[in-house]
Amino acid sequence: MKSFSCCLCAVAFATLVVAAQSPGPTDQDRAAVRQAAYDYGEGYYEGAAERMERAVHPALIKRGVITRPGVGSLLVPMNAETLVEATRQGGGKNSPPDKRNISFGLLDIRDDVASAKIFTAGFNDYLHLVKTDGRWRLVHVLWQPPSPTGVANAEADRAAVAQVLADWNDTIVAGDAARAERLVHPEAALRTFRASPPIGKYFVVEGNRDGLLAGIRMKSARAAQDPKVTVLDVYDTIASALVTTSQGVSYWHLAKQDGQWRVVNRLSR
Repeated sequence: MKSFSCCLCAVAFATLVVAAQSPGPTDQDRAAVRQAAYDYGEGYYEGAAERMERAVHPALIKRGVITRPGVGSLLVPMNAETLVEATRQGGGKNSPPDKRNISFGLLDIRDDVASAKIFTAGFNDYLHLVKTDGRWRLVHVLWQPPSPTGVANAEADRAAVAQVLADWNDTIVAGDAARAERLVHPEAALRTFRASPPIGKYFVVEGNRDGLLAGIRMKSARAAQDPKVTVLDVYDTIASALVTTSQGVSYWHLAKQDGQWRVVNRLSR
């Protein structure tokens, strides 16, 4: 029962571990995050599997929001192994270098977690990264193809994204699992970057919607204290956000499907 309770805590909103007296990110960290993002983006276009493998964490979870005629919006998954192999097979090498339009943005960075984006002519990606063994690598990617209406409703979507994250905390306070179920995608990755007590090394702890809902029903999921929601960026049907509390920080990816924004990725620290 003790280990089960720990698992529930890992998926709760407020399970955020903060290193004491951390010096914070350096310019080298910022440069390394940028390099990891370009190894991911440029590596794919160049068919450079070694760059892609260097950029992504073995536990990478990547999903694309894809709309199919007659089917609607789908969340298409890919893992690290498949992504590296797709890159090895040629990736986006057919795209001329002068037409790739690769641009990077660092959305937020803390001690050893970061949120970023890399947009190109073929795909627009929001990224979550962690620093392990001195290396920055991608653990979450949420992407969609470029859209002619990508920023058309940005302000309304920003407000909707902020409301989802405010509702998230209110839902935990209320112990309303049915409401939480509507806010979180069935395939959501709700992960925590935390230290192993014996050695102090940080690692990614897995969590999902089922665990979250179980925690809410058992009243073991705890709400955050005074959360501050910041919507970092919105593009069409994908969004990136930040929640800070007195306990720590969490990064969020949300997807809009059938007119509803829902949580797809969360990385807490």
